[in-house]
Amino acid sequence: MAGAKLKNCAQCGKIFPSLRGEKICRDCQIKEQDLELQVMQYVRDHPGVSMKEVKEALGVSDKLMKRMVNEGMFTNLNVTNDFLYPCVGCGRMIHTGTYCSDCLAKLRRETKKVAEALHIRIREDKKMNTIDRLNAEAEREFEKESRHLTKISFAKNGRKR
Repeated sequence: MAGAKLKNCAQCGKIFPSLRGEKICRDCQIKEQDLELQVMQYVRDHPGVSMKEVKEALGVSDKLMKRMVNEGMFTNLNVTNDFLYPCVGCGRMIHTGTYCSDCLAKLRRETKKVAEALHIRIREDKKMNTIDRLNAEAEREFEKESRHLTKISFAKNGRKR
């Protein structure tokens, strides 16, 4: 398998070839998909169930539940989202996404500042490229005119160059 890296499965420890950066082996992926299906079926069969109740009933991990929440698997289902975990930015407890609303707003502001600075830099680079191009053209024109004047000067004095 060209391009595959051998890794240890993060769940069972077995060595497996990772083609696209997978962290778990195919067997554990299948088990995880089966667990996801069980969770989804349980949620459908028990409208209004809380995340805590799902975890207790099926014995699924916080990590799996968090991933399912982040991927929006419960968005259109009648689930009480009492499943809290820390925001990656500040540690505040959240129940959806990766960042709390404050950290998300801060990231947006910082991203906007970086984008604006990048746009300014690009404009400056374009101006410099234009100035450099005009300077190069002016130098070529100056050299051309200098050669022409030199020819005229030599012609007036009767000498060939």
